Amino acid sequence: MINEEKIQVLRKNWQLASKRLNFKLVSPYNVNSDGYEMEFFAFLPEYGSSNGMVLGLTSAPEFNTDSELIKWAKESECSYSFLNVDDYSAYNEAIFLEALQDWNLAKSQ
Repeated sequence: MINEEKIQVLRKNWQLASKRLNFKLVSPYNVNSDGYEMEFFAFLPEYGSSNGMVLGLTSAPEFNTDSELIKWAKESECSYSFLNVDDYSAYNEAIFLEALQDWNLAKSQ
């Protein structure tokens, strides 16, 4: 289960990564869809697609994903990805770099 404490740790790590690696990050990311507001973990305007990338969270053992995030991303022609909270619970710059490089490649294809 992903509790608020874990979310705050991940948010802090992603904010640190954005400063150290010099990329734009909006976290939390709020959108309005079908008349109601949704909050996603983050948005990376410069990665994934020309419309950016929205990020959600997932965790073991189920690795559930948010169908509303997927629906919104597809309707917005935006890329999306789900972060395994265990991978980002400690700051490891190499993991952030690897993800950003993958998402940058996806944008160029």
